[in-house]
Amino acid sequence: MAKLVKQLVDYKKSDDKSGKVLKNRLVEILLVKVGILLALAIYGWYQDYVEQKHIEEYFVNIYHEVTPAIAVGKAKKKQTDSLIIMTKRCLDILNTKNMDSIIYLKDNLGPLVTVRSQSFEFPMVKEFLSKDYTLKVKSKQTVKLLRKLQQQLSNINQVHDYNNNQHQLVVEPFINKWINYSEVAFPNRKKLLVAGGPETQYDHLLNNLELWNLLTYKLEGYQTQTIRQESFTLLLQDLDKTLRKQLEIEESNLSS
Repeated sequence: MAKLVKQLVDYKKSDDKSGKVLKNRLVEILLVKVGILLALAIYGWYQDYVEQKHIEEYFVNIYHEVTPAIAVGKAKKKQTDSLIIMTKRCLDILNTKNMDSIIYLKDNLGPLVTVRSQSFEFPMVKEFLSKDYTLKVKSKQTVKLLRKLQQQLSNINQVHDYNNNQHQLVVEPFINKWINYSEVAFPNRKKLLVAGGPETQYDHLLNNLELWNLLTYKLEGYQTQTIRQESFTLLLQDLDKTLRKQLEIEESNLSS
């Protein structure tokens, strides 16, 4: 602006009565200004393009995390359903106090002595949400689902940690006192153990209040767990569909 004022002052002192020099200078200044604005616009467009490419790369990586987790979530729920059935069977046996049912108690105590891993990890989701890209994603629904996924992950992992602590502090001391672990472990664990040792006195367990309470706690945990697993799997399926739509890429390209 100071340069323009100086030029106007110099022009008044000049002999250019036709105004040609002034017009040329004004055009020159205008072209410089337009050039600067155009350069800034191009730079802004390029920055936006680069950011959108980074977002797309994140979404592709997140897709590769989410898609296989759907099958894992369904498998975990199916596994939990079987643990619920076995735990209820144990409680039914304790309820009847039928000595002839002791053999079935032995075959169904697996859920009590084992903690199944329920934790999930989605590092790309965590990394993406920690950056500023969330404000620049065109699909707000995608960001909403990712934040919901992060919250559910936190809840699931917290419950998993709680179950682990409960097992170590409460269940294991009971097992060590009353049950021969090698007798009631799941088949895949038994293969790692040495059969034998002092036998479990199952008749003493029929009226054991501590066992009843531990099985009840386990059942409560498994019932809650299966609800979370079903909700989590549905969320993954919704996110999978949204990412496909967001990326507009065929499954064959995503799996390559």
